[in-house]
Amino acid sequence: MRRSALFCLTGVALALTAQTATAQNLVPVRRNVLGFSAALMQPTGEFEQFVRWGGGLNMNFVAGLHREGILGLRVEGSVLWYGHEHYDVWMGPRLPYSYFRVNTDNFIGTLGVGPQLTLGNGPVRPYGFGLAGVSYFATTSSLEGDYGETWDSQLNYDDATLGLSAGGGLLVQLGGRSHPLYLDLGAQWTYNGRTTYLREGSMIEYPDGSMVILPIRSEANHWVFRLGVAVGI
Repeated sequence: MRRSALFCLTGVALALTAQTATAQNLVPVRRNVLGFSAALMQPTGEFEQFVRWGGGLNMNFVAGLHREGILGLRVEGSVLWYGHEHYDVWMGPRLPYSYFRVNTDNFIGTLGVGPQLTLGNGPVRPYGFGLAGVSYFATTSSLEGDYGETWDSQLNYDDATLGLSAGGGLLVQLGGRSHPLYLDLGAQWTYNGRTTYLREGSMIEYPDGSMVILPIRSEANHWVFRLGVAVGI
């Protein structure tokens, strides 16, 4: 019910934006487009059994291979965080007031390239794309002081796998002529196959200072929903 309401509200907002863009008689999408988006990740299948929602940032560049920007080459990268833990540690009796915070983050870094097809020649243009690249799963920890300064950091675990994505969206022109500005609303599904990763609770520290790491091996496929802006260059 909530998801249906969200889609309905998004559709209404997009329709109003499109109507405004049409009324302004704006120019079509430029041949090359650079975009920045906020991203929301929804795990699927086996991945959903171990990981909840995640989020992060996405950056993409589409180099037009056609004069009107219909066919292009899309290069995309993102960082998606799906887990965070923190706790305080005491450095011992020799430093009685020395407390430090350990921050642990689980994230996925992606990089892909592939063709994109953009349709239409007006201020509202749908697009679809396919990407092939790499998905990098990693867990890192950092030691921070009282004022947020980082004293040490380390990589606890990482793994890389082939990532295949298919997605699409809408570009809605908001303004500009020499360098048009667009609203970019999109979604994509990424296939990572089986990979090994950590999640919240995978690192267990005992009172004697020893630590046990319990990695998970499963499929790690997910949806990503994007909302951002793009500029024609």
